[in-house]
Amino acid sequence: MGENNYSINLRDLSIYESLLFPDSFKEYSEMAEFLLRKKSMFILEDNLIELYREEPEVKDLMELGNIPIGAITAAFPNRFVREAIHPKTGGEEDEGVWGWMDLWSDYIITQHDELYDLFFTYKLRQTDLMELDNILIFFLENNSGDNKTQFIRFLKLTLRKHSKKLLQPEQIDTINEWITEQEKEPALSGTIEPKIKGRIKRERDDKVTLLNQEQTALLIYCLRKTKVILIDEFLNNKEAGVAFSILTGYSADTIRQNLSKTELHKTATAKNVEMVEKALKEVLKYIEKQVKPEE
Repeated sequence: MGENNYSINLRDLSIYESLLFPDSFKEYSEMAEFLLRKKSMFILEDNLIELYREEPEVKDLMELGNIPIGAITAAFPNRFVREAIHPKTGGEEDEGVWGWMDLWSDYIITQHDELYDLFFTYKLRQTDLMELDNILIFFLENNSGDNKTQFIRFLKLTLRKHSKKLLQPEQIDTINEWITEQEKEPALSGTIEPKIKGRIKRERDDKVTLLNQEQTALLIYCLRKTKVILIDEFLNNKEAGVAFSILTGYSADTIRQNLSKTELHKTATAKNVEMVEKALKEVLKYIEKQVKPEE
């Protein structure tokens, strides 16, 4: 599961929908356009031409007599949508240029975005049946503060709203089976779910704690190796993820993924090592000034 990226990326959604569901792509694209308009995500035509005019397919079409923007939209069908006229950069006061929305924008759709439930359903329908359990666990642990009841309610309402139109019967059955299994089990097998008032929703580099998710995983690794906390033999990655999720507000599953050997190799960057060292120095400074008893 750690090798997969289950986030809802608009770029991936648009590419998959255009390739796998061409008959319904227009309806999907209208929803994607709505999202981009609400986010004011557009690129001015002059800038768009500058970015893509050297693409081989675009150059070929221009050599056949197509204007630059026509060549771009022909070379990248189902991608660019004209938005509105905007003031031209460096132009006269009344001079305008079209803005264009890129349906392949590298944008992660979150619960804070409008139509989240719809794009969530599109993500589910693009997921292989064998991966559905994993992706549901991912969203349970990452998008709902580990609140199982809240996520299952969201999932049931989303199915009721969109499943008949967008999902296959076998996908609906699989999701309902997963819901049934989750409702049978406690939040964490063998443990009592902690009741935390006001659990926050963490964002990348939000600085609520000194370390980001990757740096937190690196700190856990160091604490294990120095026996400040239990070593791997007595504390697996999942358990460490749950413990530090409670302490930091980060997703338990994301911490677990970052603790894997392959991810650790990527995590131990010069910047992350520097930040962990800085955090530990802050702890030592606090001990020296506030905790250490006077002699």
